[in-house]
Amino acid sequence: MTRATLNPGDRIHDDEALLALATQLGRELDDFGRTLALTWLDADDHLLPIVVPIGDIPELPDEGFGPGLETVMGASVHEHAPGGSVVPVLIRGGSPTVTAGDRAWNRLLREQDSVRVRGVFVAVAGTVRPIAVDDAA
Repeated sequence: MTRATLNPGDRIHDDEALLALATQLGRELDDFGRTLALTWLDADDHLLPIVVPIGDIPELPDEGFGPGLETVMGASVHEHAPGGSVVPVLIRGGSPTVTAGDRAWNRLLREQDSVRVRGVFVAVAGTVRPIAVDDAA
């Protein structure tokens, strides 16, 4: 079964569409190693034509990573999509089981005040899963 490719302007209106978006990003950026991919939705949940891959991220984010991440996440929303949101996808190797590192990234991403996080996902070798708010603990 071939999935349709999501394109800028497509509406990401529900959890199924969010998972499809995360799967597409995970597939497209899988060869880049441990990467945090960020993409944005406007206030009406339409996909923006912006993807920012941040490569070579550590397994556990250090405390200095937060301010720069908030700047990147918030600037695109404020400039291109006021009222919009960000969709982060952590792409890594290993087991698809949620790890302590995934939880730490989830917590860091969700605690950014300047932007709404629509969902956090982890992509491992073709398997993509959401990381729930509860997994940030």
